[in-house]
Amino acid sequence: MDAAEEQDVTGTIELSGELLHLKWGHGDVVTERDALALMKHARELSGGRILPLLVEMTGVAWIDQGALKAFAGTWPLTRAAVVGTSPVDQTLADFYMGRHKPAHPTRYFTSMDEAMAWLRAED
Repeated sequence: MDAAEEQDVTGTIELSGELLHLKWGHGDVVTERDALALMKHARELSGGRILPLLVEMTGVAWIDQGALKAFAGTWPLTRAAVVGTSPVDQTLADFYMGRHKPAHPTRYFTSMDEAMAWLRAED
C-alpha cells in the first residue's frame, strides 16, 4: 500500500515479527473498502506466509456489513485474536463471529496477554 492509500484507509496493519497486527482508533468507522485495502496490505506484508493476526478494536464505532464479510473470507491467517474492552467491542466481535463465520479460527479477548498467548499456541 502506498502512502496515499494508507492515508485514505481507516486502520493500520503492520508485520510484527511473525504476527500481523491490525489496529483501529477510538470512534473509527470501518468500511468494506477499508477491509479490502487492509487485507491486500496483509498479503503483501506476509510474503506468502500464513500468519496469526492480532486485532485491536478498542473503541471502534462501527464496522459495516461489507467489511465484516470481507474480513471473514480467506486471507493469509492461521487464526485471529480480537481484543477489545467495551461491551460494544464484545457485541461487534460476537456478531462478526456468529453471523459471518470466519474462514480462520477467531476468538475475542479483553486481555492482550491472553490474546497473544492464544496466537502463539500451537495446536
